[in-house]
Amino acid sequence: MLKKTYILSVLAINGALALSGCGGADRSVPPATLGAEKSLGSPPPAATISVDFNTGIDGWISGVADYTDGSKPTEVASSWEDLPAPLSGKGYYLTSHNNSDDLMTYVKRQVGGFVPGAKYGVSFAMRFASDAASGCAGVGGSRGDSIYMVVAASGTEPETVKQSDGNYRLNLDRGNQARSGRQGKVLGVQGSAGLSCDGGTWVSSVRTSSEAIELQADKDGKFWIVLGTDSGFEAANALYLQGAEIAVKPL
Repeated sequence: MLKKTYILSVLAINGALALSGCGGADRSVPPATLGAEKSLGSPPPAATISVDFNTGIDGWISGVADYTDGSKPTEVASSWEDLPAPLSGKGYYLTSHNNSDDLMTYVKRQVGGFVPGAKYGVSFAMRFASDAASGCAGVGGSRGDSIYMVVAASGTEPETVKQSDGNYRLNLDRGNQARSGRQGKVLGVQGSAGLSCDGGTWVSSVRTSSEAIELQADKDGKFWIVLGTDSGFEAANALYLQGAEIAVKPL
């Protein structure tokens, strides 16, 4: 099967795979390019979207979900930052304080260049930097083992919406914490083995989905991707998203 690779530099649009940016990033960054192999005729039957936050975060939108009016998260911030030593490069810095025992922190962006109305299976490998250790104690849960790395994908825009029960949730069937849903998957936990429970040693890790998300591209051949965390740790957490490899296959 013919397979093309598309590199998503997240700042500008160039080539066969177009990105529809919505909103803006927390900081302006220098322009980059989106390189793509061009193919004649129909879009390729399979593609890999490569997200690299070392080159910028422009066009990505950050958000939070899973809280009530009385338990809104505090210390919420996102920005394009240098990775902490000994790591090098830059990443998408996300931080928040979970006051509800359940908090999703996420970033989203729309991608395009696919067949309008076609169905696809989308799989993720997400790279991030954290100093959270596995096997440690925590508040409500541990920072390493009760914060889950999650992804989602949908033909419609993911938005945080207030439900009839007063909870603010993402408008997708994405599951919750350790449980995957139809439009969202849990890749694993944030923590890494061998680190100190006191933190301070930053490592880069990759978590990979074991099951594809099925979706239908919209009338313009576009869909949305979501990267983030779902926390059961009742305190502050910070990490750096470094990027993702997203495999898109027709169904």
